[in-house]
Amino acid sequence: MKEIRIVLTMDCEPTTATSHPTATGPRDWAHGERAITGYFDIAKSYGLPVTYFVHPETALAQSAMLNGLAAQGACLGLHMHPWKYAVWRHQGRRYMAHYGDLSELEQHQLLSEASALWHEGLGTRPLYFRPGTFSANDALFRVLADLGFRGGSCSAPGRMLPEFRAIWTGAEPDPHRASRQFRQVRGDLDFAEMPISADFSALLSGRNGRRMHADLRPDTDWPGQYGVGWRTIATNIVAQVLERNPAVPVITMITHNHYEYRDASDATTQRLRTMLDELTAACAAAKVRPVGATLAQVPDAVLAQPPVPEPFVCEGAIFEVAGEVPTLNIP
Repeated sequence: MKEIRIVLTMDCEPTTATSHPTATGPRDWAHGERAITGYFDIAKSYGLPVTYFVHPETALAQSAMLNGLAAQGACLGLHMHPWKYAVWRHQGRRYMAHYGDLSELEQHQLLSEASALWHEGLGTRPLYFRPGTFSANDALFRVLADLGFRGGSCSAPGRMLPEFRAIWTGAEPDPHRASRQFRQVRGDLDFAEMPISADFSALLSGRNGRRMHADLRPDTDWPGQYGVGWRTIATNIVAQVLERNPAVPVITMITHNHYEYRDASDATTQRLRTMLDELTAACAAAKVRPVGATLAQVPDAVLAQPPVPEPFVCEGAIFEVAGEVPTLNIP
C-alpha cells in the first residue's frame, strides 16, 4: 500500500498586544496556549504529530510549553512577519513590511537576529522556517540555505495575493529541493521546501481580486464561504498527489494559534475534526496509508534525491548549465 506523509502545522503568532493592534494572533498568552496545546491533543488523537512555526516573541514567552511539546514529538521552526516583529526597527520606527518586501541583506539581518532570540527562548537554533502569509521573493531560499536552515514550508502553490507579496502561481506542489534563483521551481539547494497542499481543481476568488485554491485549513469555512465541501477538498488532494506521484508524497495542513482548540463546541475545532475525518476517509478510499510526520522528517527524504540542475532555456531548446553558459548567436 502506498504511503503519504500527513503533516499538520500551526503558525504561532505573538499576542495582538505584543505585535500590532491590527494583527491576527491570540488575545493573550493563555489564549495562545489553549490553541497550541488543544491542537496538539486533537492531532494526537488521530495519531498525528504537529509542526509549530513560532514567532520569536512567542518562543521567548512560551518556551517551557513549546519545549515540553517538542519532548513529546513536536517539531519547532521559526515564523516571521516583519511588521509584527515588535523589536525590529528601521531608523527608530517599526519596520512595516511583509517578508517579500525585504532585500536579500535585510532578510539575512532579520533572520539572524530573530534566530538568536528564538535560540534564547528555546535553547536551540531554528532549522525550519515559514514566512507570514507565505510572503516571499526570489532571495528567500538562498538566504535560508546560506543561514543553515534545512527545510521550510514557505510556499502556497496557486496563491496570488500581490498586496502581501505572496505570488506562487504555478509553484511546485510537492516537497523538493529549492532553487537559489527562482522561488517557484525545483533547484539544487540543500534546502527542502514542503509546500502547503491544495486542491487544484478550481481557482477561487477572494476579496480585492485575491485568488487561491482551497486547502486543508480549518481557519477557513470553505463550504460556507465558497461552497466547497471538506470531502471534495480532501478527496481531490489525495487523488492529485497520487496522480503526480512525487518522490516524497506529503499532504500539509495549516492553522494558527488564535483558535479555541480546547473548546469542542468552537466552529474551528469542529472544522478541524471534520477535515481530519474526511482526509482519513479519502486515504482509505484511495487505498493509501496516511503516516503522521513532522517537517523534520521530510528534508532527509527530499535531500536524498539527486539535485536537479537548473536549465537554461532559449528558443525552445534546453541547455543544462555546466560551467559557462553557452554563447548563442541570436539575430
